Amino acid sequence: MRIEHFAIYAEDTIELADWYCEKFGLKVVFRNEQQPPVFFVADESGMSIEIIGRPPRAQPIDFGDVFHFAFIVDDFDATVAELTAKGVPFEDEIQFADGAVRICYFADPAGNRGQVVYRSQPL
Repeated sequence: MRIEHFAIYAEDTIELADWYCEKFGLKVVFRNEQQPPVFFVADESGMSIEIIGRPPRAQPIDFGDVFHFAFIVDDFDATVAELTAKGVPFEDEIQFADGAVRICYFADPAGNRGQVVYRSQPL
């Protein structure tokens, strides 16, 4: 069993799908024609983010540190520098275990919280 995808809300699903493709190099692997359209954007391994329209009944949530998703990277400094140059807004870096784990949080244009993470040893 593997995780296939997780879902996030967006006021403008087209804009957010484009943002993840442009900034993180994801590819659109599914789009339907409902309004607003639902997208699945995936990385090279097939792990996907489902981007769905925020329903009127959905209340804003302060995710804090509890809800976020993470992109694992091999070269933390180069990746953060590249994404910063593309306009991804990062919070301050956090390190654990003398730099064996390094993370930076970001917020996407829809307010979803993500993270870039480096681990010297995989989980």
